[in-house]
Amino acid sequence: MTLAASAHTPAIAPDMFVLEENQRLSDSMLWRLQRNFYREQTIDAWRQSIVPHYVTSNTFIAQAYAKVVFGYIRDMLRDDRQPHVPDEPVYVLELGAGSGRFSYHFLQSFFSMLRQSALRDVAVTFIMSDFSEKNLEFWREHPLLQTYVEQGFLDFALVDLSEFKEIVLLRSGKVLGVGHLKNPLIVLANYVFDSIEQDAFYVGGGQLYESLISLHSPVAEPDMNDPSLLVRVQSNFSMARAQRDYYPEPELNCILDFYQQYLADSHFLMPAQAIRYLGHLRSISNNRLLLISGDKGYSREDDLLYQVPPQIVHHGSISLMVNYHAIGQYVSGEGGVFLTTPHRHDSLHICAAMFDDVPVNQEPSQFMETEQAFREAISQIGPDDYYVLKCFVQSNAEHLSLEQLLAYMRVSAWDAANFWGCYDAFMQHAQNLDTAAKQEISAMAKQVWDKYYPMGEERDLAYALGSLMYEIECYPDAIVYLELSCRLYGENAATSYNIAMCHYNMCQFTQALHYVQQALLLDPAYEPARIMQLTIPAQIRK
Repeated sequence: MTLAASAHTPAIAPDMFVLEENQRLSDSMLWRLQRNFYREQTIDAWRQSIVPHYVTSNTFIAQAYAKVVFGYIRDMLRDDRQPHVPDEPVYVLELGAGSGRFSYHFLQSFFSMLRQSALRDVAVTFIMSDFSEKNLEFWREHPLLQTYVEQGFLDFALVDLSEFKEIVLLRSGKVLGVGHLKNPLIVLANYVFDSIEQDAFYVGGGQLYESLISLHSPVAEPDMNDPSLLVRVQSNFSMARAQRDYYPEPELNCILDFYQQYLADSHFLMPAQAIRYLGHLRSISNNRLLLISGDKGYSREDDLLYQVPPQIVHHGSISLMVNYHAIGQYVSGEGGVFLTTPHRHDSLHICAAMFDDVPVNQEPSQFMETEQAFREAISQIGPDDYYVLKCFVQSNAEHLSLEQLLAYMRVSAWDAANFWGCYDAFMQHAQNLDTAAKQEISAMAKQVWDKYYPMGEERDLAYALGSLMYEIECYPDAIVYLELSCRLYGENAATSYNIAMCHYNMCQFTQALHYVQQALLLDPAYEPARIMQLTIPAQIRK
């Protein structure tokens, strides 16, 4: 095998230590380290914002997905060829649910939509899945998810995309496997395909080359399983002629053949493991399947032209772009329907794939509700458009009027991260408001809190909401949020003092003194509380 350095790949310094050399990308040690990272970090990967997740874990995208899923269920119910089985639930499986924040927002949006519709009697079970048992333990103990569990709307499963196994639900014991499912399967996969095995190729002069990866580190590495290696590792690619029938699967080789004929002087990624697992999902669902996937990637043929070697992005873990065009080629080649937006994306690409045991081209209208929902919720003003606007609004929040800030919060479906982005601006507007404006802000705070999914983050949302309520003189509401802060983050002198001041401003001096004394028990040197300890008794004696 003759190797040639890949153009555009940076040279590796001669004093670097070789970790592996000329490996097929999907066989690289990178993926072992990736799994070790997620096993070690568990929820901290998202709690500490090590791994980016906001763009696929906000209330807006959850609402958009809920609308597409709802459209698909409407299509399912009007399909006379394969009647819905009412005694069996429709399963919605989320792959790689991670922190669980998207899951919670989806549960809120979808089941609210379902309850208020003519389809409210349709049984639907949402399944949160991951390969990390510790993530499942976190979800199963999360208090906000318990209501959905108790109502039978939520179950959990260990799912590893490297293993093509039946999926066993941990609560009900039900099995998602060949011959078990009576209704179609709906699958959601956000920021999943960019983090699992892929292969890399190059087309030049009408020839197909595989891009082989070599990894180096600036220091000698005593532990080749240490996930922190992902932060230090440097990579480069070399090329070798790709053998015919590169993959054992003909459908994957067909995609390579297409690229060999279509592309010129272009590198591209092949999401082979994602396609294989999609095939597995088709198998266990009797080929009755909806997939919705969001990730950084591309699906237009023009985006594949003259691409440079793949860029491995490091953020504690690693990720790559997703070649949704290849996934679309697979879907179309297997008789499915592939949906994507007509425009390029700034941060997030969302697509959908639908399969049916009757060829779709024989029933062109069978997914019309799904396609309409996708156009409205994803293509027209979708999660990527929303994220672009979010970045602009939050960077200019200090210049917005109160009415504009509240409008933005409504558009965002009261997402807590968006409130944080505008928090300082809201505090600036908190002075000299009329009663109606105060009521608007108070109602906003309740919506933000109701949508919030706590993970133990460093930032204390309840305290921030309590502080805002105090500034607009809504003291009873401020006490509610400050007490929530104590329950989630523990008591401290500042919070107890702020509760005391709420009572003081409502002329509830006995309660105020109680919380001042509590603040001093927590911190005897806390000066504001020491002053109020002398001031309040005089008010009580009046």
